[in-house]
Amino acid sequence: GGYDWLMSEIAAATLSRLTEHVYVLPGDGGQVRPWLGVVVTPAGTVLIDSGNGPAQAADLQRALDQVQAPPVTHILLTHHHWDHVFGNCVFPQATVVAHELTQYHLQVMAGEPWSSAYIREKAGDSPVRRALGELMIQAVPDWTTFRVVPAGITFTDTFRLNLGGTQILMEHVGGQHEPDQCLIHTRPDNVLFLGDATYGRGRREQWDYADLIAAHERFMAYEAAFYVEGHRNVADAARFRARITQLHNLAGR
Repeated sequence: GGYDWLMSEIAAATLSRLTEHVYVLPGDGGQVRPWLGVVVTPAGTVLIDSGNGPAQAADLQRALDQVQAPPVTHILLTHHHWDHVFGNCVFPQATVVAHELTQYHLQVMAGEPWSSAYIREKAGDSPVRRALGELMIQAVPDWTTFRVVPAGITFTDTFRLNLGGTQILMEHVGGQHEPDQCLIHTRPDNVLFLGDATYGRGRREQWDYADLIAAHERFMAYEAAFYVEGHRNVADAARFRARITQLHNLAGR
């Protein structure tokens, strides 16, 4: 009943603490809500991606309030896909940082006349696109106040942010999923945020597994304590290595 729904809503809006400074807001695949990263420093809070719309971003802000996090000063974007960036507008005081190719896509999206009707029109007759369109519509309760917020800072290869004793490195890696994909590594907490860099593009049977295995091996070389993906549970190093074994098994089919 109502109580169970309330409890699940509260659980969905609670941060999970990985290290002293780093938290995650768990995602929800059914709603295309990605896992979001949070780095809390005395000088401000940094987000890794902002969510798939104002609803998820508002959940994130409530979760930040629960742990008494300082105001959000920066949003670092892993790539331009809507489910990772449509929450930007909920944090108008934050500086958005993105790769120059991500920025290109953000500027295009910022110029689109977003509405439920527009999304349904864009989806056309494709059942997959129509289903995704309905999830987009759910993610943005009010199109009149919604806007796509482009980056205030862009970079080509790497971007470094030193904030309140935490060092954050953003690194452009590209890859199969999207050419603008970036990794974000935090120290001293040693957490690596991967966005969607661990996935191929399109349907699984279209993925280039040899390429993905090589990418995973490069990510393992960071020797991170935790690996945070956009659409999977957080992995420690052992669990992340096991994912490489899984990819080898899939590639061998």
